[in-house]
Amino acid sequence: MNPISVFCFLTLLSIGLNKIPQVYGDLISDTCGKALYKDVCEKTLRADPNSRGAKVDGLAKIALKAASSSAKTTQGQITSLLKTAKDKAVIAALKDCNENYDGANSQLNDSLKAMVNKRYADVNIWVTAAMTDGDSCEDGFKKGTSPLTQANTNFGQLCSNVLAITNQIK
Repeated sequence: MNPISVFCFLTLLSIGLNKIPQVYGDLISDTCGKALYKDVCEKTLRADPNSRGAKVDGLAKIALKAASSSAKTTQGQITSLLKTAKDKAVIAALKDCNENYDGANSQLNDSLKAMVNKRYADVNIWVTAAMTDGDSCEDGFKKGTSPLTQANTNFGQLCSNVLAITNQIK
C-alpha cells in the first residue's frame, strides 16, 4: 500500500474516532438540557460508565438507578439518626421519614421493572410517588430543622431528572 494512502486512511480513522465521544457528550447534554436540574443530571450520567453509547432509554435507566441509590442512602441516614435522636418530635418525624422512604424504595423498584418492560407511563407514576414521599419526609420537620434537607433535596432532583429523561423516550 502506498504510504500516502496509509497516512490518509489513518488520519480519517483518527478524526472519526475522535468524534465518538463528542456524540456521546452531545446526547447527555441534549437529554439533560430538558431537565430542571441540568448540572445534577449531567454529573449523574457522566459518572456512570454505562452511559457511554447509551440511548435515551439507557440514560433514563441510569438516572433511575441513581435515584434508587439516593433513596437507599437516605434511608440509611435516617436509621443512623434514629439511633442518636433524643427529641420526641424529631424521632416521630424520622420514623415517618423511614416509612416514606420504605415506600419510595418500593416504588423505585417497581419503576425499574416497568422501565425494563418499556412501561414508561408507569415509571412516571411511581417516580412521582417516590418523589412525593421524599417531600413528605421533609415536610415532617416544618416545626424544626430537618437533618435530611440536603438528602431530600438531592433525592427530589434525581427523581425530577428521571421524569425529564423518561418523557423524552420515543
